[in-house]
Amino acid sequence: MRTACLVTFIVLLVCARTAAGQSNHQEPSAFTYGFELRIRNENWNNLFDFNSGLDDQRVQVRYRTRLWMKAPLGRHVDFHLGLNQETNQTIVTRKPYRFDELMFETAYLDLRRLFVPGLSLKLGRQNINKGEGFILMDGSPGDGSRAFFFNAAVLGYERKHAKLEALAFSNPRTDRYLPRLHARPARSLLEWNGHAAGLYFTETGLRATTLEAYVFRNNELGDIRPAASLQYQPDRRFTTAGGRLTRKLPRGFTAAAELAFQSGKQSGGADIRARAGYAYLKKTFGSRNQHYLLGGYTGFSGDDPSTPGRIEGWSPLFGRWPKYSEMYLLSLTREKGAGYWSNLGLWQGEFVYSPVKPASIRFTYYRMLAAHPFAGSPATFGSGAVRGDMPQVRVDYTYNQNWKGHILYEYLNPGSFYSKGSPAYFLRFEVIYTYTGSHPI
Repeated sequence: MRTACLVTFIVLLVCARTAAGQSNHQEPSAFTYGFELRIRNENWNNLFDFNSGLDDQRVQVRYRTRLWMKAPLGRHVDFHLGLNQETNQTIVTRKPYRFDELMFETAYLDLRRLFVPGLSLKLGRQNINKGEGFILMDGSPGDGSRAFFFNAAVLGYERKHAKLEALAFSNPRTDRYLPRLHARPARSLLEWNGHAAGLYFTETGLRATTLEAYVFRNNELGDIRPAASLQYQPDRRFTTAGGRLTRKLPRGFTAAAELAFQSGKQSGGADIRARAGYAYLKKTFGSRNQHYLLGGYTGFSGDDPSTPGRIEGWSPLFGRWPKYSEMYLLSLTREKGAGYWSNLGLWQGEFVYSPVKPASIRFTYYRMLAAHPFAGSPATFGSGAVRGDMPQVRVDYTYNQNWKGHILYEYLNPGSFYSKGSPAYFLRFEVIYTYTGSHPI
């Protein structure tokens, strides 16, 4: 399978290069490239069991290196290639340092114009982000924040202010489409083999309004976890349909809302009926609109244990990334899986203040609830529906175009959803160095 994919990709690359060269071989173009080094120091405790009686503190340093380039193959065709490597050095509890694998983060053709104006195609491994990443952001959640790639084909048609995209994804449990260098044992990118296809429509021509609508058909097959586990998911096929609306209002206000529904079948005959959405109001102010206040609510339906023939728990599709919390993304591991945003309601208040242009401070508060208790181990889970209160503070500083960093602190005071009441915390220091360049060719 992997060899066939590589051969197909090479053939497409050669064909695109030939066609582009014949259509316009004298167009000026540039080869661009970049390098990034990210170093993260992370320290956390109690975020899995909320029990200070057990010693589960972790301190680690994460080193991620990325290389990428874009090579023009003609006036309307580019080839993108990116490499990625991340090694975690665990200090508490100490583990041996081992250099991790080097993998292909991106490898795709970008045909910005096909047969008619407005028609485009992106084919291969690529990063995709739609809206605020509510349902479409991360195709490989199992590798944490190392990468967010999709193995995808995206056919788009754009006319004036409207764009319609047809997307198809193939995201297997392990990286089998492209080779891995210094390969370690196969890393689980998902708990199952995921395949999806859908449409995404964006309209930006309305007055002060952006409208988005989408529909996706997902197959999640072959969960590798034991069938007796509460986390095990039988094969399921379901459809997700929804939309997002953003409206700019007078006096610096912006309102946004997104709502989506899921329906389908799970192996064994259970019906899937789930929903999720958010709404918020945001006010920007300051001479550069550099400050803002935000208030809103985000909700994901949960599975009702009193309806065994129906599954109401939301499936986050490709939204399993730390949009709401770096810490709580990991805490969800003992429910359905890391970043599996489901059975969750978040009341949010947020304030961002930028005292000077290079720096900003973000204060966020979440009141976290659940639609239903979780029938997990009583050593961790209680009988209530209050997940807890979580304040966050993040300070970002951009020194110049090459250097930037941040400090993030999150704290969770658990509620009745958990059987233990020990607070959890997550602390991170991050520095990123980025270099980019280009050469005319």
